[in-house]
Amino acid sequence: MSKKFIYIILFLLFIGLVVKGNYVRGYNGLLIMMIGTAGILSELYMYNRKYR
Repeated sequence: MSKKFIYIILFLLFIGLVVKGNYVRGYNGLLIMMIGTAGILSELYMYNRKYR
């Protein structure tokens, strides 16, 4: 599998976590959304790391 394909799958998974966390009430939903957001930010970091 190519690296780009893995990044796309992970991005969709993290977006799904943010959306799913929005429907879950309480701190559990907030935790799910924070994990999704951290995943998206880590992907952005990995992408931008090579363009320093």
